[in-house]
Amino acid sequence: MQKHNLLIKKIKKQIFAINVSLENNFNKLKSLNPKNLKAKFDRYNKLFWVSGIFIIIVISYFLAPTAYDRPRTKQMIMDQIYNKYDFKIKFNEKITYSLLPRPHFKTKNLSIIKNERVIANVENFKIFISIDRLISFENFEIKDIILNKTEFSFNKKDYNFFYKFLNVEPSKNQIIISNSKIFFYDEFNDVLFINKIADGKFYYDANNLQNIFLSKNEIFKIPYKLEIKNDRFNKKVLSQFNSKKIRLNIKNELDYNNQKIKGLLEVLLVNKNTKINYSIDKDSLSFNSTALKNSYRGSIDFKPFYLSTNFNYDSLNTKDLFNNDSIFVELIKNEIFVNKNLNTFISLNVKKITNMDELNNLIFNIKVQDGVIDLSNSSIMWKDDLRINFSETILVYDQNNINLIGRVELDFKNIEDFYKSFQIKKSARKNINKVELDFNYNFENNNISFDNIKINSVPNPKVQKYMDDFLINKNKRFNKIILKNFVNDFIISYVG
Repeated sequence: MQKHNLLIKKIKKQIFAINVSLENNFNKLKSLNPKNLKAKFDRYNKLFWVSGIFIIIVISYFLAPTAYDRPRTKQMIMDQIYNKYDFKIKFNEKITYSLLPRPHFKTKNLSIIKNERVIANVENFKIFISIDRLISFENFEIKDIILNKTEFSFNKKDYNFFYKFLNVEPSKNQIIISNSKIFFYDEFNDVLFINKIADGKFYYDANNLQNIFLSKNEIFKIPYKLEIKNDRFNKKVLSQFNSKKIRLNIKNELDYNNQKIKGLLEVLLVNKNTKINYSIDKDSLSFNSTALKNSYRGSIDFKPFYLSTNFNYDSLNTKDLFNNDSIFVELIKNEIFVNKNLNTFISLNVKKITNMDELNNLIFNIKVQDGVIDLSNSSIMWKDDLRINFSETILVYDQNNINLIGRVELDFKNIEDFYKSFQIKKSARKNINKVELDFNYNFENNNISFDNIKINSVPNPKVQKYMDDFLINKNKRFNKIILKNFVNDFIISYVG
């Protein structure tokens, strides 16, 4: 009887479990009735329409400028550029609108006009616009400007064109210049030089309250970086020029608080530092070094351009001037002095040559005119015994070779002491007052050749033959030992 009751209880539990399961399933089916389905659809439908309307509004907002009147858009851009940067632009092709990466207008072959003259042609021009007031055309506002592949044509009246960008009112706007060139012309419309701008940017530094220009450039095949900061509050311009190729770093601080501009220039050249004071007026620039030793001074006339400077050094290593990687040789290789519009005179006076004890009192004159580098009227002393004078001497650069070609005169002040220095045997010590000869010195391989030799104003075939044989059969690379042997053999060949 007890077993029977347990069986009935188990059957009732199973029936109850089946009833609960059926009830749950019927409840799920009940939730799928048309009314509930319609309610769910209505909720999704509202979300879909709200999202769609929002997307349409956003797209319409950013595409609103496409509906602007094109002539009016151009005029608005031209007016705002003129008011902000004080130059005019001219659209030569149609203007188009793009949404990405930020809303902007773009065009090709745009002209920049200053003083009623086209000073630049921009191949690719972009101007970004504010995104907070796109719908209202009356509040249309320009932002960043990009000038890509631009050719600037500057004369002396246009040199301050970029300086205007350093005087604009503080803002977040930028002017970006890339893949561009600046052609500088003289008053005769001849190109003085070309400056390439790979990447440049004008912007305002809100932290330091400065207008800044940064750029990577190239001039005369010499790459360099330039940074200019205009501190309008203190009325100072801070600039830095750096070129690793010629190992030159220049820092400049210019004070424009007074009518006559004054500044301090700090130059680091081949790990040697010097400071220069300078002042600028309407027609010229004058400068002088702050050091008591190794001092120099000079001036630059602007019209016509002429540089004149004088260097006075207590000591100098000739490798700093004539070594293959020196700045002087590098400037020649990059054909800076070949410019026909460059006129300059540089005088270098050195008391002592550090790498050759016997040499002293160097007077090195460089005259550049019409593309010719003239080193005539230069001289150097060998001890107190011999003065070496250079006449009709020019530097020639051709096919990566630098040659010094000219005529040299050896003027003996004390021939006996000279003989002693080179240990010339007494039987060969004849009286020589002057030796004249033509020469050709190659900087690349350090080779030298001589011709048209005269001793005491008389040609000597024996000496000329020795010189020809020496240059053909001997090592032409000069050092102290070869120089000593060369002088001995030269005197012996003259004596016969």
